[in-house]
Amino acid sequence: MSKSLSYLFTILLSLMLIDVPAQDISKYKFLAYGALPAWTGVAVDWHTSPKVYIYDPKETRGHAEFVNKKLGRAIDFKQFKTLASTSKTRQYLPFFVYDLSAKPYAVGVQKYTYAVRVEDYSYDDTPALMANDIIKLTQLISATYKQFKGKPLVIVNTKEKHILSQQVLEPFLKKHQFNTAVPMNLIKHFDGFKIEVLNEVVAVGRLVHVKNEKEMVKLTPQDIAIFEHIPERVPPLAGIITLEPQTPLSHVNLLAKNRKTLNISLTSLSAWPELKAKIGQIVEINPKFQKLIIKTVTSDYAAKFWKNNQPQKVNIPNPELTFESTIPLNKHFKQYQKVNLIGAKANNYALIHELLGEEYVLPAYAIGFKPYMDLLTQGADKEINFFLSKKSTLNKSEKQKALARIRNVITKSTPSAAMLESLRGVLNKYFAGKKVKLRSSTNCEDLPQFNGAGLYTSKGFNVADNDKVLAEKITKVYASLWNDEAFEEREYFGIDHKKVAMAILVSPAFVDEFANGVILVTPHEKSGNVDVLVNTQPGENEVANPKKNDKPEAFLVGQNGVVSSIKSHSNLGKVFIGNEQVSALLKVLRINAIKVHQALMNRQKESGDKQLYSTDIEFKVVKNTDGQYFLYFKQARLLRNHILPE
Repeated sequence: MSKSLSYLFTILLSLMLIDVPAQDISKYKFLAYGALPAWTGVAVDWHTSPKVYIYDPKETRGHAEFVNKKLGRAIDFKQFKTLASTSKTRQYLPFFVYDLSAKPYAVGVQKYTYAVRVEDYSYDDTPALMANDIIKLTQLISATYKQFKGKPLVIVNTKEKHILSQQVLEPFLKKHQFNTAVPMNLIKHFDGFKIEVLNEVVAVGRLVHVKNEKEMVKLTPQDIAIFEHIPERVPPLAGIITLEPQTPLSHVNLLAKNRKTLNISLTSLSAWPELKAKIGQIVEINPKFQKLIIKTVTSDYAAKFWKNNQPQKVNIPNPELTFESTIPLNKHFKQYQKVNLIGAKANNYALIHELLGEEYVLPAYAIGFKPYMDLLTQGADKEINFFLSKKSTLNKSEKQKALARIRNVITKSTPSAAMLESLRGVLNKYFAGKKVKLRSSTNCEDLPQFNGAGLYTSKGFNVADNDKVLAEKITKVYASLWNDEAFEEREYFGIDHKKVAMAILVSPAFVDEFANGVILVTPHEKSGNVDVLVNTQPGENEVANPKKNDKPEAFLVGQNGVVSSIKSHSNLGKVFIGNEQVSALLKVLRINAIKVHQALMNRQKESGDKQLYSTDIEFKVVKNTDGQYFLYFKQARLLRNHILPE
């Protein structure tokens, strides 16, 4: 970018952001690295109408949660990361700003009163593209927040050949008169920490110094790992120590808090001589008000500690194997509508079908657990049992190979003739000439205490196709129970893999729908009121996993079905906003969404669970040949909380 282009870009940004009101962001400041006053923020709509937001880290714990909770964009952390990391389709760019005004930092004759750091999201950019995006980000920040004047210092890391490293980026930034520094420079400049405890939890484990990826693969939940750099993915561990500074909002620290794992940041191993001396030993690390005590312990002491401090396990219903025929999900077959017979997804579908009727929920059917368990006897059960007996001795690569073998055996197995005959009878009678969706419905997803969203596979099926195709689709859904991510997620939460089973929800496929969307019903803890947030897109365009630069319509629905608090307009077309015919459905959408939420909550209370949950509901809008619009609900599940996992 030439100087003239850079100047023009700054002018354009100023014009774009001229209506942004001045914000008091002083209250959003926090202390990073135990020394640096800092703000956290995110740039949005990067390639279309870029804006930057600095937000309150006490209200939203991470960038993805801010985008979801405050901007009303229904995406999870995994989707947010994809939309940040990919240069061509980038929507988001997370960043931190450091306030250096109390002690300006000098590079040569230049003194800096603030610094900017882009958060690491495994970017695929070339160095030149990343440098340009960093420059664009700094111009957006200074144009939006007037207290940040002039060019900032750009904070980079020390990782070799990393896209955000000083070694890689500095030559490209220097061309545009931007200077760089690494976090440790600033920390020392501000007389910052040598040791910082970010998550204060007692840890017992074998102290391991991880120097490369091969050593990381060998880590176990009984290890306290010392990482040279902040790892991108942290396996379950007894404790985390990084020799690179973290912030309270770093992914590692948020993960540590979610898992209740000790997390410490050091400037170097020499900062804590006792730690360095005990590498390879089993130790207890006890942080007491930021004063660290480390001591060697016996293996018996460690075993007792681990036993008494195991992560809370998720118990799942035992699969019931008493029914092979296809089960209608209506009120006449309520005795078969149980999670331990047809899975949580199908069971929830049956509940909303009975609650709202066929005007809003189309008739559907379920294949219970028995056909899946019967199919395993063709060889997959032996593979599963052998793998589960050996999994504790296998590394990650070996586990993935074993899981692939299990999936291969399942897809080559044949579903029972009785099940296929029963299902084919239903398909020919009720869905002739149509398409259906074969959706995973396990006993380990859509549970209030374990979401499991996106772990398993669903398949579309054209009823005109033959039974061979039908069998292939069913076995692929079955095999997805043993996907790598599904296994790892269950393993972390202590789910008994021997109890997991796959049922299938058979529901109508929506072809050429006018719109699809997601509703989030969120109760207020004190008042008992609820917010009804809608995210929607026209046609089949994804809402939960948007493509490229797609933005959904996002808004709250008021009591009379009135659109309020618009978060964003769809870039693909109007659905409810500005469309009077369709917006007439919003009143009944809100009423029915709250009904579903209350019904699911009441069912939990009856089971003795008094927690407060949100409800996630998927819906479709269909337009018939007469131009009339119809609303249909297709899925509902409780969410234990509305904080996105990082």
